[in-house]
Amino acid sequence: MKTRYLILTAVLLVAACEKPQNEVVLDEAFAIEQPAPQTALTRVNLDERQQGFIREGNKMSFRVLRQLSQENEGSFVCSPLSLQLALAMTANGAEGETLQEMLDVLGYGHEGMGALNAYARVLIEQLPAVDLDVTLKMADAILVTDKYPLKESFRKVLREYYYAPAASMSFDDKSKVLEQVNGWARKNTEGLIDPMLDDVNPNAAAFLMNALYFKARWQGGDRDPMFNSEFTREDDFLQADGSRKKVPYMVSGRYFPYADLGDYEVVALPYASGKFFFYILLPKKNDGLDALVKALPDVSWNDLISKLQSNAQVYLRMPKFEVSGDFLLNNALKALGMRRAFDDIAAEFDGMFDGDTPGFFISRVLQKAKMSVAEWGTEAAAVTVVEMTEKSSLPEKVVNFVADHPFAFVIGEQESGAILFEGVYSGE
Repeated sequence: MKTRYLILTAVLLVAACEKPQNEVVLDEAFAIEQPAPQTALTRVNLDERQQGFIREGNKMSFRVLRQLSQENEGSFVCSPLSLQLALAMTANGAEGETLQEMLDVLGYGHEGMGALNAYARVLIEQLPAVDLDVTLKMADAILVTDKYPLKESFRKVLREYYYAPAASMSFDDKSKVLEQVNGWARKNTEGLIDPMLDDVNPNAAAFLMNALYFKARWQGGDRDPMFNSEFTREDDFLQADGSRKKVPYMVSGRYFPYADLGDYEVVALPYASGKFFFYILLPKKNDGLDALVKALPDVSWNDLISKLQSNAQVYLRMPKFEVSGDFLLNNALKALGMRRAFDDIAAEFDGMFDGDTPGFFISRVLQKAKMSVAEWGTEAAAVTVVEMTEKSSLPEKVVNFVADHPFAFVIGEQESGAILFEGVYSGE
């Protein structure tokens, strides 16, 4: 099996030919579209180093999943590929330790931006072409304030490697900014992600955006569907706390790729021509999901899927479901080691804007995702937005005050000058 990426990393769609009357008119720069595959590829052509990037990207994917599982209760879906591409674009404007932290979190710290950009372009150009019966598209863009011009080198890299158009507008009218960001997200996810943003930071300077859209039918034709809606029935779903909930179950029986891996089982459900799969990782204990998610960052995804075999007929019952996710990813990324980029003093993004600027930092990394799994197949979409914000003006003099040796203290009333308490602290 040659599939190398989680099916949650799905991608986006081109706008409909006829626009509804209430459709937002997007900046003409956003008319630039990603390359559409015309000829099917047998596989994504990755060199040895880029295959390593896939492995590192998968590790990051499971680290993000672990963090989000700790921060969120219940069901959710996220797109690690959308997050990776949005952060990769942003990293092109970073320098120094900020850049190194971003590359380390992405898993490419020893290679540098040139290798990362080339790898991203391979995925954008080739991943949608491995199965033309699957709708798989990606889009990137940047919306920037007209106060600060982008550096031409930054704009060129985003256009050349990410096919990302750059639109400039006044950010004084926040409603207009929201119209552009949300209109772009809606257009590029077939309306699944709408709205993307509810507000705009008062000092926002740029939004770097990635959208992904995926739509595919299960493998099997009309005469032999993988799932027949006539056989879908409600039954109990046993939750981690032992309670039960009624959910609709789809049923199927065929030679699915399957592996028993000790504490959990894995089954792979093929889409269309069998290049993309929906993987289910099922703990053997109903309360075993937390332990599984915690263990996944140490699992080699390539090794795992290599153990799948189609030598047994699998009788499958799985829920028909819809799930969504709405995340502020700042804390998750900080926990993974990307801290300076969010620091409004230490962040180094001097490679993004031209001229005399106040400096910039990442104020928010946001993602919304949706997925529907039904008898016919799967539809999923995600949008990731990196919000860049102006730094606050720094004082002319910076003082480090570290009370790590004996000191005196006073409690006083300011207006009268009266001292209420005084003393010393010697550490004893």
